[in-house]
Amino acid sequence: MRKHRELIFIIIGILLLLVIVGFIIYSINFLVKNTSDVLDQESVRAKEVIRFNFEGLKKLGIMKE
Repeated sequence: MRKHRELIFIIIGILLLLVIVGFIIYSINFLVKNTSDVLDQESVRAKEVIRFNFEGLKKLGIMKE
């Protein structure tokens, strides 16, 4: 029974390690992709202006007038 618990503990540890490593790799890829898009001077997305919907925030009660 003790060996069975140790084996489960090792398997769970390996699975958690794989999940963390996968998340880190995904995050780095996401960061590299978005950084290259932003730094590209010819990109149309780099020239887009982001606008906030202040009227919607006021209606939701998040922002006061």
